[in-house]
Formats: sequence, structure tokens, C-alpha cells
Amino acid sequence: MISAPRRWLITAFYRLTRSRIPWIRWLLIRSFIFAFAVDLADAREPDPDAYPHFNAFFTRALRTDARTQAPRPALLSPVDGTLVSCGQADQSSLVTVKGQAFSWRGLILAPSLEEGLFTPEALFFNCYLAPRDYHRVHMPDAGHLIRAEWIPGRFRSVRPSRIRRRPETLAQNERVLLTFATERGPLLLILVAARLVGGIETPWCPARQSWRDTGQSFREALATGIGSHFERGEEIGRFNYGSSVLILAPESIWQPEHELGKVFVGERLATPRT
Repeated sequence: MISAPRRWLITAFYRLTRSRIPWIRWLLIRSFIFAFAVDLADAREPDPDAYPHFNAFFTRALRTDARTQAPRPALLSPVDGTLVSCGQADQSSLVTVKGQAFSWRGLILAPSLEEGLFTPEALFFNCYLAPRDYHRVHMPDAGHLIRAEWIPGRFRSVRPSRIRRRPETLAQNERVLLTFATERGPLLLILVAARLVGGIETPWCPARQSWRDTGQSFREALATGIGSHFERGEEIGRFNYGSSVLILAPESIWQPEHELGKVFVGERLATPRT
């Protein structure tokens, strides 16, 4: 249950970021660009004054030629951001992030692990999206959606500095789990909400308004995408505020190829083992 003060804060934030009042829109967008050194050179609409409200600016699209996909059969980065950690879980089903460990079961909390789609030795990538980054999520590989789940939780910051201190945040925040069947086995994307609001949406399911929706209608809408096919590089989701994305794939099939650090949509994260 959301407390009354928090409900008021979330409602105010939602309305403010979608305000079409010219001076509010201008102030929010211009202040954000200045504070986070946002570069609009790759945006489909590079003029900050062309966006109807702040949220439209924050979830802006890229030019079609702004990113290049690595050739098949590479597993692609689904986001622009920072690859802060990658590896595999150890024998006790723990994932290590910057020397700290937490349970995959706590992070996933879903039948995907119990049904054997993934093992404790699965390969994972943890990508953090900073405020200045592009906030849409794309398919790492072509596949059919076989499971779509929403897990309620908190809305805490997922900055790498916080995750180093409190890695359990990834397993406590609200998140959406999308499991796909691909030619090379199962693929799981975990979209983790961040500070203040969730704001996770997909092409077939609008973002949940956490101050008024208990989650049941969002969960049902999310499930309507099951069975749909998505191409490699196709948009699969977006964040309306703050975010982190984790990718989980069979370690027996994929081997990591990307160094930790800055990563862009379409870059090669992993290649098939030979």
C-alpha cells in the first residue's frame, strides 16, 4: 500500500512530467538537458522545443540510422547504457554484482527458474541506464514471448554506486520479466524500475499508474502479448523514468564478448559457443 504522502508525490510527478504548459515543459526539458549533459544528436527529433511534454522528451526515439546492429548470430545489447556487470551465478544460485551476491530466485521470483528454463549457471548482463541515456529497450535476438510477468516492489535508485552498496535493490524494486523462446534457447529480459515511479511499459501494455492501479489490470494487459513474435532489434519496452535491464541467457550456449563500460543498442554482448 502506498502511503498518502508518497501517493501525492507520485501523482504530482506524473502530472508535472506530462504537463503541456509551455513554461513548465520548457523549464523541465532545458534543466534536464543542462543537468545531465543530454546529447540530442542521435534523436529522431533533435529540437527540444518540439516535444509536447517532458515525458515525450525522456522517452524520445532515435534516428533509424543512429545505431548499427552487430551481424548475426550475436546477442545484441538491448539498451544504451553502462554494462556494470556480467557473468554467471555460482553453485548456490547467487549472482555476484561488484563483489556482492544475491539470489536469482529473489530477483526472478517466477516460474521461469523453477520450470528449468534457466539454471543457476545462466549467463547474465546487468545494464544501467543513466538519466541522459536513450530509454527504450530492444530485442537482443528474435523470438516469441512465452511469459510476461509483473512483480510489485519498491522504487529505489539503481545507480551503480547504490547497487555496489545494496545489490538486493535489484531484487526489491518493481520489475517486469519478459521470457522469450529463441532459436538458441530461452532469453529473459528483466526491466527493473528505479526511483520514485515504475513507468515500465511495452508496445502492447501502457505503463502502470502505481498510485491508482493495484496491479491486476496491468498484469492482465501485460499477458496479452504472450505468443507475439519480435524481431531482432525490435522495440520491446521503454522506461518513463530511471531504469536497469538484466539479460539472462543459457551459459552453455552464449559466451560474453563485451567489456564492462559504455554499451549501445545493437552492439554485440555475446556470441554462440562453438
